[in-house]
Amino acid sequence: MRPIPSHSTVTLHPFATAQGGCGLRAVLSGRIDHAALSGLTPLLRRVADAPALTVRVDLGRVDFLDSCGIGILLALRNAVLDRGGTIAFEKHPPRIRRVLERSRIIALTEAPPFMDGGLAIPVAA
Repeated sequence: MRPIPSHSTVTLHPFATAQGGCGLRAVLSGRIDHAALSGLTPLLRRVADAPALTVRVDLGRVDFLDSCGIGILLALRNAVLDRGGTIAFEKHPPRIRRVLERSRIIALTEAPPFMDGGLAIPVAA
């Protein structure tokens, strides 16, 4: 069994969208729980200040997600949608996907339309 890190990290990578807009790829790693909130607050603030932002959230390196972490992801989703943007949660590891499915919010973190090469949640979601 792999050891679970006691912290989380987020790295942000801006990109240009196919429509000429601004995009932000956020790579999350480690534990996404109450302790991760302070590390994710800058991301939430940046999203809240950016109009019509395309956000891709890479969950591929997340080792642990609890109800507080789900709340963080939903707050991020809501902030993006409130500003007229789109958001995609990508690369769910199997254990994280199971948490999202068991929490019955998997439908909120994925959508069938493709936008700029990734799954995106449109504004009307």
